[in-house]
Amino acid sequence: MNINITNRNDKVSPAVREKIEAWLEESQKRYNVITSAQVTIEKNNGKEEVVEATIHATGKDLFAKASDENLYAALDALSHKIDKQLAKIRDIQTNKKGTSKPLPAAEESVGDELEEMED
Repeated sequence: MNINITNRNDKVSPAVREKIEAWLEESQKRYNVITSAQVTIEKNNGKEEVVEATIHATGKDLFAKASDENLYAALDALSHKIDKQLAKIRDIQTNKKGTSKPLPAAEESVGDELEEMED
């Protein structure tokens, strides 16, 4: 996975870089669809931290933006937004429309017993 982190006003501190990389690695382990990520940090009006992320996942490009006075709070909000989008992509890929849902094990065994009785 290719991760690019930029700060428009200053250098990215090692602690912030580690937090972003840890979050993306954890998301990659959980969803296994991330191919690359671009995270941009910017300070707005001298007070508010704005964090934007563009995530390239298999078949989709995700974008989220979060802002807060505290950079770490903005990063947490951003990670929550991206993780929700990744979960939705995973659900769509695993539950395609038109496929039959698997029967629970109890219903399958009852159906097998009925077929045996009929024979």
